[in-house]
Amino acid sequence: MSAHAVFYKKLRARSFFFYGFCLLCVVYVAFNILYSQKYNTNMYGVMNGDVISSTTYLKHIWGTPLFNLEVKNYADEGRQDILNKWRAIQSENKRRIGNLEVATKSHPYSPELYYNLHLLYLENGENGKALENLSKARQIDPSIK
Repeated sequence: MSAHAVFYKKLRARSFFFYGFCLLCVVYVAFNILYSQKYNTNMYGVMNGDVISSTTYLKHIWGTPLFNLEVKNYADEGRQDILNKWRAIQSENKRRIGNLEVATKSHPYSPELYYNLHLLYLENGENGKALENLSKARQIDPSIK
């Protein structure tokens, strides 16, 4: 094999890897651009001031440092409807928790009650109590996951 043939063979191998790498970079950048532009559908509602979307957003950021800032922003904007809805949801959850706590006193071997308490405590951001109730439910019924 001549020197020119060896040179061109090496050049083709290098070109293949170079163009493959370039193609991979282009695909990566394209996917990055596409997925970075996708917003959660609730965010459009939050930006437009929708009460349901805003309360869902507050529920997701509950327990984070951002929560207090967002509540302050809603209060500064005069969005009392969102804050009132949030307070109503919180008081409803507390009422439900109270009812389930009373029910567990009269039915201490019901795993469904403890599991539902677990879900409500998770929704309220009280992870310690949620795990405690989940473990009680699992002690009664080991098939609960």
